[in-house]
Amino acid sequence: MKVVLAAILLTAPAAPGWTTLKYGDEEVAVYRDRWGIQHLFAKTAKAAFWAEGYTEAQDRLWQMETFRRGAKGQAAELQGKAALPNDRDRARRGYTKTEFQQLVEAAGPRLREALSAYAAGVNAYLEKPAAMPPEYAKLGVAPRPWTETDSMAIGVMMARRFGEAGDLELMVARVFDSLAKKAGEAEARLIVQDLLRFGDPTAPTTLNDQQIQKEEPPREKGWRRAPGMSGEAFAAYRAELSEIVASREVLGLPTYFGSNAWVAAPKKSAGGRAMLYGGPMMGFGAPAICDEIHLVAEGLDAAGMSFAGVPGVMIGWNGRLAWTTTSGGADLVDVYTLELNPDDPDEYRYNGAWRKFEILEREIKVRDGEAEKVRVYRSVYGPLAGERDLKNHRAHTLKMSFWMKEQGTVEGVIDMNFARTIEEFAAAASKIVTSHNFFCATTDGHIGFWYCGAHPVRKKAHDPAYPQDGGGGMEWEGIAPFREWPKSIDPANGFFSNWNNKPSRAWPCGGFGKVFWGKKITDVLAGTEKVTFERFGEIARLTAYHSFLADYFVPIILEAAKGSDDEGVKKAVEALSTWDHMEVEGSPCPEIVERWARAAMRRMFGDLVDPLMLATQQVQRAVVDPLLYVLERDASLVKLKHDYAKGKDLKALVLDSLKEAIKPGLEKLAWKEPEIDFKGDVGSVPSKRGRGTFQMAVEMTPQGPRAVTLSAPGQSERPGSPNYKDQVTLFREWKYKPFLTARDEMK
Repeated sequence: MKVVLAAILLTAPAAPGWTTLKYGDEEVAVYRDRWGIQHLFAKTAKAAFWAEGYTEAQDRLWQMETFRRGAKGQAAELQGKAALPNDRDRARRGYTKTEFQQLVEAAGPRLREALSAYAAGVNAYLEKPAAMPPEYAKLGVAPRPWTETDSMAIGVMMARRFGEAGDLELMVARVFDSLAKKAGEAEARLIVQDLLRFGDPTAPTTLNDQQIQKEEPPREKGWRRAPGMSGEAFAAYRAELSEIVASREVLGLPTYFGSNAWVAAPKKSAGGRAMLYGGPMMGFGAPAICDEIHLVAEGLDAAGMSFAGVPGVMIGWNGRLAWTTTSGGADLVDVYTLELNPDDPDEYRYNGAWRKFEILEREIKVRDGEAEKVRVYRSVYGPLAGERDLKNHRAHTLKMSFWMKEQGTVEGVIDMNFARTIEEFAAAASKIVTSHNFFCATTDGHIGFWYCGAHPVRKKAHDPAYPQDGGGGMEWEGIAPFREWPKSIDPANGFFSNWNNKPSRAWPCGGFGKVFWGKKITDVLAGTEKVTFERFGEIARLTAYHSFLADYFVPIILEAAKGSDDEGVKKAVEALSTWDHMEVEGSPCPEIVERWARAAMRRMFGDLVDPLMLATQQVQRAVVDPLLYVLERDASLVKLKHDYAKGKDLKALVLDSLKEAIKPGLEKLAWKEPEIDFKGDVGSVPSKRGRGTFQMAVEMTPQGPRAVTLSAPGQSERPGSPNYKDQVTLFREWKYKPFLTARDEMK
C-alpha cells in the first residue's frame, strides 16, 4: 500500500525540543534531549520503527551506508582498494543477495514489519537531498534506496562479529605440529590439553558452580584429528585474516569484542530492586559503533542502544524489564579437512565418492580500479577457510551451526523489546542462534541468565580442538535443544557476573581457567551485602583498573622473596605488600606484576613455545593458568598432564623473574594511564580499554526503570553537531548521564 509521507526534521536540533513526523495518517512526536537522543512517541510499533529509520538516517546515514556495504561485501565500490579484504571475506563467508532475501522471508511477522517500516523511514529521509552527508557529494554518488536486506545484512554482520566463535582448529593444529617437533607427538597432545583445558573445573562461571576444593578430575574426551594446513598455506591464511581486520578498521566496522555484565537481585540491592549493568565492548571510534534510541508505542516502550541500520533496541530496557548481552564464546564453528581430487581440484571426497564444490562467481566493484572476480567454493559443510592447498591436495572448510539461520538472532532481540515477563524474555532468548550470554532483570524482582546459541551435538570421538576428517564420517548428531542450554533464574547467591567467562562448570569451553580478568566484579558483588545503585555502576571502573593478575601471583611472589637480601627485591616487596591491586597513576606495582608474568612465562615455557609467540597476548592468555597451577604446586586443584616444572627450581624461577621485572628500577616503572584513540575529530582520551563502548546501569523501580548511560563520543556522526563529542568529558571521568524515560520529563 502506498503511504503518503511528510516529514518535518532535516537536521538534529542544537537544543532539546519537540518536532513532529508524519507517517501516513499517524503522527510521531519526536523529542531530542540535550544529548541528541531521539525519543519517539507513536501510536503503533510500525510507526515507531519507521521514525527510528528516519531519525537514525538523520544522525548516522554515512555510517549506515558503510555498515550495509561492509556487511554485503560492497564497500570497495565507494572506499577503494582498502576495503577489498573485507569484501573478499564477505564474498567467501557471507551470503548472496538471494540468500539475504531468504533470511528476510524466514523472519516472523513482527521482525518483517519492523524491517519494512524501518526501510520506509530511511527512504523517507533520503527524499531530502539537501540533508545528505557530504561524503556522497565528495565521492560523486547518491545513496541508493534502503532495503530490508540491508538491515538484515547489518544484523547478520553484528550477530556474527560478536557471536561467531570457533574455527581455531587450524591454529591449534599448527601449535601441535610445532610442539611435536620439540617434545614428540604424545607430549604435544598433553601440552595442548593443558593449554586449552576444555574441562578446567576451577574456571569462574556465570552460574558460580566452579570447583573450589579437590575432587576427582573430569573424564577426558576422545582424540581424533585430521591434517591441518601446511606451513605455506597457514601463513597465507593468517596474512589474509590480518588484512581483513585492517580493512574493517579502515571502514569503521567493529573488530574488537569482549563485553561485561552484572545483575543483582532485590536481596543484593540497597533499594530492594533488581539492577542490571551492560557494557558491550565493540571498540571505539567517531562516530561510535552504536547509538541510543527510545521507542514508545502501543505494547512497546524500549530504550537503550541500537546499531545504526537495524530496527529496535539491541541492549536496553522497557517498562517491565532490562536486558544486556556479552559474547558467549561457544564453539559453533568446526573445521573439516577435505581431500581434493588430484585430477580435478574442483572436487573433494565425500562419502567415498568425488563431489563437486558449489562454485559461486562473485564480482567486487572497486572505486578507481578494475572490478575483481572472486570464485567462491562451498562444500557440503559450508565455505572454505582460506584458499585451496593445491600442492597438497587439501582444503579446509567451515561448518557453522548458525548458517542461514541468523534471522533468529535478530528476531529474538526484537522480541526482547516487547517482552513483559521473564518467561517472555526467555522465549525470545531461545531464538538466538549465535553465541551470546543474555541477562535480564525485571520490575517484579526476577533476574535471569541464558547461554544462547545453536550448540552442536558432536560425536564422542570428535575433539573440537582439531580439524576433523571431512570425508563424511564425523557429521554432527544435531543441535542441543533450549532445555539443555546453561541458564538460571533467581540464583541463590543473588547475582550474576560475567566478562565473557565460562557459563557453567560442565560446559566444554576451551581456554578458560582459574585466572579471571573479571574477578573484581564477582568480588564486589559477593563481598557487599547490599549494593547501592551508585556502587553498582562504579564496578565498571573498578574492574577496568583492577590488576587481576596480582590477586593470583603477588602472594606467590612475596613468598618466594622472603629472606632475600637484594635491595631491589626488598623495595618491590614493600610496595607489593601494601598494594590494593588497583592500577593508579605513578604506582610501580602494576608494571612489576605485568613484567614479572612475562618473564616467568618465558622461563617456564620458553623451551616449548617460541619466545616471540610468548610475547603475544593471545599466547599469554593460554599459558597464564598453567603457570599458576605449576607455581601453586600441591595446592592446585588442577593437575597438568605435562611436567613443566621438571628440573626447575620454582622458587628461583619466581625470584629471578622478579629481579628481571624490576631491573630498570622502581622509579622507572611508574604506571601510566593508557589512551583510547577515537580518531576522527575526537582523538585520544585517557582511559583503560576494558570498558563498554556503550555503558548502562538500570534499576527496575516500581515506577519504571531508572537508567544511566554513556555512549561516547556522542550521538551524531557530523563533526559540526553539538552532539558529536559531547559525551567525551563524561567518558574521561567515568561518569554517566541520566536517560530520560518519562514523557513529562521532556520539556
